[in-house]
Amino acid sequence: MSAAACSAARAEVPERGAALPRPPRRRSSVALLATAAQLAAAALGCSSTREHVAPPTPEVAPAPAALPPRRADSAAPEATAPRRAEPAPARPPELDLVRPEDGPYAHFFAALRALEQGRRKDHVRVAWLGDSHAAADFWSGALRTALQRRFGDGGLGFVHLGYAAYRHDGARLTTEGKWRTRPKTPGGSTPADDGVFGLGGILFSAHRGPVRAEITVTGAGPSARLLWDVCFRSSAPTDELAVTIEGGPSEILRAAAGDAPGALQHAKLASVGATKLGVVPSGAPELCGLVVEADPEARPGVVVDTLGINGARLATALRWSELAWAAELARRSPELVVLEYGTNEAGDVTTDPSLYAKQLAELLARTRRVEPDVDCLVLAPTDRKDAPERTPVIRDVLRDAAQEGGCAFWDTYEAMGGRGSIEAWYRERPPRASRDGVHLTFRGYRELGVKLSNDILERYRP
Repeated sequence: MSAAACSAARAEVPERGAALPRPPRRRSSVALLATAAQLAAAALGCSSTREHVAPPTPEVAPAPAALPPRRADSAAPEATAPRRAEPAPARPPELDLVRPEDGPYAHFFAALRALEQGRRKDHVRVAWLGDSHAAADFWSGALRTALQRRFGDGGLGFVHLGYAAYRHDGARLTTEGKWRTRPKTPGGSTPADDGVFGLGGILFSAHRGPVRAEITVTGAGPSARLLWDVCFRSSAPTDELAVTIEGGPSEILRAAAGDAPGALQHAKLASVGATKLGVVPSGAPELCGLVVEADPEARPGVVVDTLGINGARLATALRWSELAWAAELARRSPELVVLEYGTNEAGDVTTDPSLYAKQLAELLARTRRVEPDVDCLVLAPTDRKDAPERTPVIRDVLRDAAQEGGCAFWDTYEAMGGRGSIEAWYRERPPRASRDGVHLTFRGYRELGVKLSNDILERYRP
């Protein structure tokens, strides 16, 4: 799939499938996160973070001539197993709100109820993995808008920095200079390097000469307190990452002393009234993404992490290091994972479609080894002009695999109108599909996003 498809990314939306029984969600179980985090810390040097709070006045702070180096903390990520003498963790309020009739959305809906009733003190997070349909964030952005309008705005979620062929709803992203990506083909399916690419599956570094990446949050209020979680990877002690928040803290980030080269590092900063963050690498540090959230202590809401990659397939996520990715997913702790693949698979005419059922099952297994009872939603592929016979076959394989895995399924293919719909959408004025017969236009993606959002919210009962 073309990498230039940022203005017309791909999308597929699922229906409801039968749920398999799963154990109740232990969102407060420290042991689960500690296990994934400590294993990853041992192998990868993952680090915990330290917070810096911006001054309350949103004045632009001039960059100092020289900033003292700041190193990321090297402690194990987020939790440690409780000692025997400590009391058991409190029962999460959403466990009292699980309803059997919610089916595959039971835990997700219970978290939303707890949020709506003021019983939840953290954001409800959704992780959307997919291809170029998601990389443009039109389809996923419509879902984010609908959920945040109903349950509260938790912020942008995950954002790539240094990625020119990428957009995100609610933000302006700019890049300067020549950036390099690793792996070289982010949407590929074969193993690459050591597989440690962060939550979003892509690392960005300076290719030649000075580079800069910047993000401006467009929807935040003038007094909003934002939390910025910067992920980076260093290969040498001299690698540095200068981070500047307009009206907030400025830092130079380095790898924690004693950490193995190549460990994923996280640094958290906080600001009040600031909406712009810029990064300038020195040496060869690699950016593995940024998470922007509203402070949940002020008001928790919904966050949708969009993790789409141009050209991606189910096999793309499976080539990442499971241990490294598990540690990053544990940091986010989503209540719902959306798997939006199949359009690229429909073009792989020499591959047996039954392989995709095995790949979906393995991706779900990796996810549930971190989040044992996370809810999941599988989206069918969109119609594809050059694969009229194969697309519904892929749809059927994914539908059956979703049901086997206890996931909801939304039939994007039928929502578009089935066979030939993408051509009909293209011939409309204004069109809902692009000329390439694969991607949609802004109008088409937004329509799918509204349909998907409506379907989910119609099933939700307060």
